[in-house]
Amino acid sequence: MRIPKVVVLPLAALALAAQSGFEYDAVQRGVFAGLMGDKAALQRAMEACEKALADNPNHAQALVWHGIGTVGASGGDFAIAQKGIAEMDRAAMLAPEDLSTRIPRGATLMAFGRQMPDSPLAQAMLEKARSDFQLAFDKQRDHLDQLGTHPLGELLQGLGDVYSRQGKPEEAQKFYELIQSKLKNTEYSRRAAQWKETRQPLPVAQTACIGCHIGTK
Repeated sequence: MRIPKVVVLPLAALALAAQSGFEYDAVQRGVFAGLMGDKAALQRAMEACEKALADNPNHAQALVWHGIGTVGASGGDFAIAQKGIAEMDRAAMLAPEDLSTRIPRGATLMAFGRQMPDSPLAQAMLEKARSDFQLAFDKQRDHLDQLGTHPLGELLQGLGDVYSRQGKPEEAQKFYELIQSKLKNTEYSRRAAQWKETRQPLPVAQTACIGCHIGTK
């Protein structure tokens, strides 16, 4: 089995995620650059993760980003990607309340699940992504207005889209309506209106990250 090679990572709400002595930002940038084809940057990021894991095999942030890098370098080979997914899952198990661990996993699995044909595997990926993004929403529901347009939009769009792909339009509608309420006159609100016309999952291109690290406008 092969899985999509392109990973688009809508990392919602990472601005609020806790940081540590681990060079989180540098690793994140290196993995993003690697996903865009910069192999040297990816190698540096992976080496930083491996150094942190040598010091602490239970370093959840290093483990999740090493997993993402492994998936990104898999070339669509599922056997290799599966190793990366297992690392991400272990990271989420080690730090179940840490958004800087859960959101990268969720964003990666959401991107893959969207692009794969509907199957038990794709649905399993989407369910993990849903749980990660739902955690982020639940932790921040009382101060959503403080997140800013991009992190809030990516968070709400991700949840609306994943619930729609799970065949739960009533749940999806709650998040698309929040978008229209809190993010008026944005690309997010236009996408929400498009979804409400059909109540069916949007085309994958209409779910891509808007205006960030590797996003589209």
